Amino acid sequence: MSRIIYISRSVGLAFGLLLFCSVVATPAMAATIIYNFTGNVTNVGNLLSPPAVPSPQFTAGPPGSLMTGTMAVNTTDGNMGNSTLGSYQIQSLSVTIGGYTASVGPTGTVNIRNGNGPGVAADRFEVSAPQSGNLTGDDINFLLPRLFTINLRGPSSIFGSDALPSSVPSLSAFTNANQFRLQFGPTNGANARVVGQLTSLTAVPLPPAVILFGVGLVALIGLGAGGLRNLRLPQA
Repeated sequence: MSRIIYISRSVGLAFGLLLFCSVVATPAMAATIIYNFTGNVTNVGNLLSPPAVPSPQFTAGPPGSLMTGTMAVNTTDGNMGNSTLGSYQIQSLSVTIGGYTASVGPTGTVNIRNGNGPGVAADRFEVSAPQSGNLTGDDINFLLPRLFTINLRGPSSIFGSDALPSSVPSLSAFTNANQFRLQFGPTNGANARVVGQLTSLTAVPLPPAVILFGVGLVALIGLGAGGLRNLRLPQA
């Protein structure tokens, strides 16, 4: 009888895990792309420079403080009605500049513009996080981090569509603009921001199957461990 109960519980658990995976997969059919980026600071607002309290040791270049960051972006276009401008939700973002770290949860957007004009800023890769509210990070001179942006602009030959790129073009292609900015305080004043240029931007696509595979692997390990614990069930 104990063996029958054990088998029934195992089948029920496996069925429940399969059902859970199907429910989880439904809203996440779109893939996620992880972007990693680096850069160097070129300008520091005077309110963020020493003797700022606490001092973040932001320094302007060259070479300037090192900036590193990563963000996860959902590939579902929130602006489907516009064939030249795609809008994609940031799921998470973290950026570190000179030892100072700011992060944000699921808020903000990445906009991809696929322009068709001759202008040098026709194609754009633009990050704005968050759209509202504050980033999470320590205050400097009582100013909290409010906004992190990336602004890359170049000719219309960069993008073939407004889809979120899973392979990022060379930064040298963005001949019109290459800038990142971490803004502090309630406004966009130049005296409370750290500005610089990107030195690298890479993408790592993460399809839903990878996430589901991880969930399934953990489930199988759990079932296997349960089986080992029950090898010595009394014979009925």
